[in-house]
Amino acid sequence: MEPLDQWPLQQKKAILRLSQDILVAHEHRLGLAWTSPWWTKLTTALSLQVRAFDTNFSSIKDIDGITVPDAVELLRKPKDQRLDVLISLLSLTLGYVKDEKQETLIYDARARWFLYCLTYAMQLPIEDLNVVERSLGQQMYFELEKATHDGNDDQVEQSSAMNTSAQASMVENNNKKKMYRWLGTAAAVAGGGAIIALTGGLAAPLLAPIVVGMTGATFFATTAGIAVVTSLFGLTGGGLAGMKMHRRMRGLEQFEFKQILVNKDLPPIPTLQCTICISGFLLHDRNETTVPWTQALQNTQPGDTFCLEYDTEILLSLGYAFRRFISNQALKYAGLEVAKQTALASFFAAIALPAALMKVADVIDDPWQLAVERSKKAGIVLADTLAERVQGNRPCHLIGYSCGSLVIWHCLLELERRGLPGLVHHVVLLGAPVASDDLEAWAKARSVVAGRFINGYTDDDWVLAYVHRLHSLDTKVSGLAAVPVDGIENRAVAVEGHTSYPEALASILAEIKLE
Repeated sequence: MEPLDQWPLQQKKAILRLSQDILVAHEHRLGLAWTSPWWTKLTTALSLQVRAFDTNFSSIKDIDGITVPDAVELLRKPKDQRLDVLISLLSLTLGYVKDEKQETLIYDARARWFLYCLTYAMQLPIEDLNVVERSLGQQMYFELEKATHDGNDDQVEQSSAMNTSAQASMVENNNKKKMYRWLGTAAAVAGGGAIIALTGGLAAPLLAPIVVGMTGATFFATTAGIAVVTSLFGLTGGGLAGMKMHRRMRGLEQFEFKQILVNKDLPPIPTLQCTICISGFLLHDRNETTVPWTQALQNTQPGDTFCLEYDTEILLSLGYAFRRFISNQALKYAGLEVAKQTALASFFAAIALPAALMKVADVIDDPWQLAVERSKKAGIVLADTLAERVQGNRPCHLIGYSCGSLVIWHCLLELERRGLPGLVHHVVLLGAPVASDDLEAWAKARSVVAGRFINGYTDDDWVLAYVHRLHSLDTKVSGLAAVPVDGIENRAVAVEGHTSYPEALASILAEIKLE
C-alpha cells in the first residue's frame, strides 16, 4: 500500500473532503484543540496545501468542487480503496510522542470517533474499523512477542519490568497452533467488495506508517519499542488487571479490576480499545460484579473488557436492602397505590410521601447513602486511574448501572475538572441516580466523552424514585427520564424495576449497539 502522499491527487482530495465534513460537523465534540492539529497533520501527510482548520472552516463548502458523495465515489472506483483509507488514517492518528523521559504511542478517543464517523461516511460497516484495529493489535503483539524472546539482554530487562502475570501469560500462550486458531476466528472481513486478511501479509503496509520516524523498521525490536507497545495496550505494570490497590484510595476499602471474556485457548492479543463495566449493587453475591457483564457481552467483541469491583461489602448490603425493601408488605400496598397514579413523577412530587412508604425508609436509607458516598469516591479513583493511563494509551468505554453509573458520572466530572479529554470514547449510564436538570453538569460530563453518551432510563422505576425522593423534593432523575442536553442519547429501556438491570443488560446493550 502506497504512502498517502503518493496517492492520486483526486483521491487525496476525496480523503480531505470527507475529513473536512466530519471535523466541521463534530468540532463541538472533538474540540478545536484536537481538530486543528489533526487537520494540519492530515494535510501534511497528503502533501496538500490548504488553509488551517479554524472555527470559520465550515464556510468552505467543498474542495475543488468535490462534494461528499463525489468523494465516496472517488474512493470506490475504479478500485475500492476505502479500507486502505482506514488503515492509513488509523496509522496516522496514533500519536507518537517522544520526550526526555520516554517514547509513547497514543490512540486518542477523539481520534477513534473521527475514524468511527469516517467509516460511516465512506458507507462501510463499523465492523471494518474494528477489524482494522484488531489487525493492528495482532501485528504489534507478534512484534512484541518476538522482541521479548529473541535473547537480547536489553529486551529481557524490559520484559522483566512488565507485570509478571501478563508476561507469563504471553509465554504460556506462545505456540503456533493457538495463534493460527485465533487467526481462524477472524481471518478476513468483507466490506465494500474488499477483504482484509488478518495475516502477516498485512503487517508491512500497516506497521510501516507507524514506524516511520520511530528509528526505522527495527524499532519494535528495541527496548524503547517494547515500552511503546506495552504502554499503548496497558501492559506495563500489569495494566488494569494487575492493579490491586490504588495509592490514593480516598477512603475506599476495595478498588480493583477483573478481566472477563478471556479465552485461555487463544493468545492474549490486546486490542486498541478497552471497556470498563461497573455493577451498582449486588443482590446475592460478589460474582455479580462480573457474571451479568460476561453474559451480556459474550457474543460481542468489545475489546479488552474489565469489571470494576469497589467496596463489594457495601454493594452487597445495598442489594440486601433492595430485596427487603421490595418484599416489604407495607411497600407492596403502597406500590398498588402508585400504580393507580397517572404518572410516577406526580406521585413522588407530593410534599409529603405516604406514611406506608415512610415507615420502610430505614430499610434502605442508610445502605443507599453509604453506597452513594462510596460510589462518588470510586469515581474519583477511576478518574485517577484513567488519567495515569493504567488502561493504556487507548480509548476506554464506560458502562454502568445504578450506583455503577454514579461512579462513571463522578469520574467524568473529575476528568472535566482536570481538563483531560480524549480518554473516554463511549459512555452508557443505566438507571443513574443523577439529577437530570443540572444541565451545566451534564454539559461538562459530555465534554470529555468523544463518542456516544447514552442515558438509559425507564419512567416506572419507583425504587429509584423513592430513594432519590427521600433526600430531595426534586424527582428529576436521569434514570427516570430523558436528559435535555445536546449530545446525550436518551434511550427508554425495558426493565421490570431497578433491580432488573443486571438481567436486562444483554437486551439493552444489543439494542444500543455500542461499537
